[in-house]
Amino acid sequence: MSAPLARRTPAVLAAALLSAAVFGLTGCSFSLPGGQEVGVDPDGVSVGEGDNEVSVDGEGGVNIGLGGDDVLTIASGQGDVTEDCAGRAVNVVAERARVVLNGSCTTVTVTGSDLDVHIGSVESVHIVGTDNTVHHASGEPTVTDLGSGNSVSSGGDAAP
Repeated sequence: MSAPLARRTPAVLAAALLSAAVFGLTGCSFSLPGGQEVGVDPDGVSVGEGDNEVSVDGEGGVNIGLGGDDVLTIASGQGDVTEDCAGRAVNVVAERARVVLNGSCTTVTVTGSDLDVHIGSVESVHIVGTDNTVHHASGEPTVTDLGSGNSVSSGGDAAP
């Protein structure tokens, strides 16, 4: 991952997560579809848990957990990436990239901006960022959109 990408993606994520704190949502938590937890407290904001957590501390520091053994993480700058889900959860942390995820995924978390993501099949999609397009070839996933200008629709170039 290039240094500019490493700086920009957390900055976009930090802005989105810190905006929740600005609007007075401190001291609360709720569950996203798919079981991920969102928590806001005086120490910061977090989405997920354990190895799959994205958090911003009270001083603006960003931590992106990239998952355990059953999680595929794609961290990419601009360009094309094609992978097989193989029944795993997938974290896409990128900017201005095209990602094709063939096969069946459990959960796909898209973090970044200007992404074009194609998924074979997926149970749930979580989007944190702006101007991302997500296509799923089959099924009707549960969608959580914590950004702006994002779209999710059926179709795309991935094999189910």
